[in-house]
Amino acid sequence: MKTRISSLRHPAAGFSLIELMVAMALGLIVLGAAIAVFQSNQRSYRSNEGLNRVQEGARVAYEMMSRDIRSAGTSACTDEGQVLGTDANSVDYRAPVTGNATAVTTRSAEDQSYRVSAATANSVTLVTVAGFTPSDVFEADDVVMVCNGAMAGFATVGSVSGQTVNFATPLEFNPADTERAAPGSISIAHFRNTRWQVAGDALVVSRNGGANEQVATGVQNLALSYHQFSGGNPNAYVAAPTDFNYVDAARVAFQVRAETLQEVGGSSNSITRNAQTTVGVRSRIP
Repeated sequence: MKTRISSLRHPAAGFSLIELMVAMALGLIVLGAAIAVFQSNQRSYRSNEGLNRVQEGARVAYEMMSRDIRSAGTSACTDEGQVLGTDANSVDYRAPVTGNATAVTTRSAEDQSYRVSAATANSVTLVTVAGFTPSDVFEADDVVMVCNGAMAGFATVGSVSGQTVNFATPLEFNPADTERAAPGSISIAHFRNTRWQVAGDALVVSRNGGANEQVATGVQNLALSYHQFSGGNPNAYVAAPTDFNYVDAARVAFQVRAETLQEVGGSSNSITRNAQTTVGVRSRIP
């Protein structure tokens, strides 16, 4: 008996070449769209980052410069005290804001002052405070302001011994002469002299004649004008006042720029912003 074996033909399994090509094309389209969205987000991030740098630079420049201009002419005691002396610091302090169209210099006492328990024209003795010694704050050659409620003057520190700060040369008045002020009003503070200007592409400050310190990058230029309340035009801001003794405000304008790196060829785009503010000199405002 013969057995007949029949073979069954099965259809081919899997995708055809055309189906694979269509799937690959669709995948590439989706991938391209995802890359385009990613690049767009990256460009937006870089643009926002550049804008944030511009805004931060402008804020820092405004805050720090404005603080010095605003506090120019202030002392540890009172702004109405008579500044005694013919030394350079006393003369400069009588015009606490000076400058030109591109730089400004301010003079004041430091914000931190120290109470005095005894004083002469040659030295002051600081009030004893737990955990504080004058040598932690003052050292030889420091320029200091000493004042009471009626008078103020400048001296250079010669030495510090215990609670006593000795002066290299005597003050031109005796702080203990408090006929018109309470004895407890005597104070001592460092003298602050700051000069603001633009160097290269940064806003810099020089403190007490020292080297320039970079404060904010990207500042392209600085334009300054001043208001003179007496002896000039009280309705205008000018770059060159006739008498800085009567300057009671300054107008500050600057341009800030930040670079945003592009992915093609390493090129960059710049974001530029202009800012302007007016700052009053507190010691000159009634």
